Amino acid sequence: MNNSKLSPITIFGYDRPDHLNNLLESLVKNKESRDSSVYFYIDGKNEKTNITNYNKTIEIAQKNWGFKEKEVIVRDRNFGCRDNIIEGISEVINKHKKTIILEDDLIVSKNFLDYMNNCLEVYKDKKNIWHINGYSHPKFFYLKSTTAVSSNMSPWGWGTWEDRWAIFIDGQFHERNYISEKTPSMIKKFNVSNLYDFENIIVKHQQGEGSIWDAYWYQGMFLNNGLSIFPSMSHVQNYGFDGTGLHCGENEEFDTKLNPNKTKKYTKKKYY
Repeated sequence: MNNSKLSPITIFGYDRPDHLNNLLESLVKNKESRDSSVYFYIDGKNEKTNITNYNKTIEIAQKNWGFKEKEVIVRDRNFGCRDNIIEGISEVINKHKKTIILEDDLIVSKNFLDYMNNCLEVYKDKKNIWHINGYSHPKFFYLKSTTAVSSNMSPWGWGTWEDRWAIFIDGQFHERNYISEKTPSMIKKFNVSNLYDFENIIVKHQQGEGSIWDAYWYQGMFLNNGLSIFPSMSHVQNYGFDGTGLHCGENEEFDTKLNPNKTKKYTKKKYY
C-alpha cells in the first residue's frame, strides 16, 4: 500500500505498563509501523491510580518505537475509559478521516497493519461497512486468508472512518439508549439471539454503572444497518482477561491464535 494512505493508529492506556509494552513490541514487528503516525491517549490519575505503574506506562509510550510520527496525550484529569476512548477517537478521526484503534491489553500479528490498512481502503466507499475487526473468535472461521462480512463486531483492534463515526456522535448513539425502545424481536437480534446481553450493558450504564463505550458503538451500527469485516483468522489476541483489567475478569473463552499469514481476499458476502 502507498504509505500516504496508511491510517493513523490510536492507542489507549492507563496503568498497565507491561501490557502496553507487549502491545508495542508486537506492533513494531509490522513493517508499516515505521511509516505510521501513532497517537497515545493516557487517561489522567485518580485516587485509585497505581502511580508507579501509571508513570511507567507514560515512559513506555514516550520511548522511541520507530514510528514515523508520535504524539503522547496525557489527560489532565481522569476521563474514565469511555470518555477517554470516545474523545480520543474523535480527535484523531476528525484530523485524519480514519483511524485504527488499539487498547493496551492487545497483541497484534505481524500482518495486522497490512490487513487493517487494506480493509480501510477496500471498504471505504462501502457505506454500509462501519467497522473493521482485527480480532476474530476462534470458533467463527477456519480459513487463513479471507475476510467475512458480519452484523456483529469486536472492539479488540479495529478501525473506522470519519463519516461513520460522525453518524454515531451526531445521532447521540454514544449517549442515549435507543435499543430498549425497540421490539422484543429486534432486541433479541441486537443481543445476538440472546447470546450476549448488550442491551442490559447499556441499561446499566444509563443507571450509572461502568464506563462502557463499545455497546453504544454497536448500537449505532445496528440501528443504522451497519456491518463489519472480520478476518477469517484473528490478527489480534486479547490478554485483558488476566484479572488486571477494570472490566474483565479471568476468562479463556476468547483465546485465539494469531494469523501468521497475510489476509489476501476481501469478500463482500455476508456470512453471519
